[in-house]
Amino acid sequence: MSKRRGANKENLEETRQLFLKLARTEFTEHGYMGSSTNRIVEQSGMARGSLYYHFGEKRTLFKSVYEDAIGQALCLIARRMDEKKDPWEAFLGGTEEFLNLCMTKSFRKIALIEAQTALSFEERLQILQGTLLGKLVFIITKMQESGSFQSYNVPVLTTIIYGMLSEIGRSFEFSPDIQTARKEYEKAFRNTMQSMRTL
Repeated sequence: MSKRRGANKENLEETRQLFLKLARTEFTEHGYMGSSTNRIVEQSGMARGSLYYHFGEKRTLFKSVYEDAIGQALCLIARRMDEKKDPWEAFLGGTEEFLNLCMTKSFRKIALIEAQTALSFEERLQILQGTLLGKLVFIITKMQESGSFQSYNVPVLTTIIYGMLSEIGRSFEFSPDIQTARKEYEKAFRNTMQSMRTL
């Protein structure tokens, strides 16, 4: 197979998006440790130098895939939350959308499972603070302004809520009946939040 031309002004972003798409599939199917940049390059039809030009090493490529997945998740969650005027309803809508994403193998593997292997806690936290955690801080603050979660420190509550949702999402990877698991976990999560809301 003849190689496509490498990066240039005309195809720079197109090439980058192609590598991100192929890499997301690779990391989803094979995990971070089992993934191969050789397979990604071969499937792209590009020269290996083109991959290095855009991302350098495999770890940097994964970080870009992770950032992309989290960014896309933020867009979906923010859109869902912005549909509601009431902060509590917006919060519930946002958490429901997050769990919807966790039902998909690609998001679950990239954002919740493989990221813990490929990236340090500090790296993940920095990305999350500018995206999902930032949105969560915003809506928790709004809920406090309307009388909910009055006795909680916002950063602490943010960590608790995101930690719960992430663990729920990770558990789907090993659930024999993911639909039933989702219903049970979501019910428990909402009941817990409702109880905490008035404290």
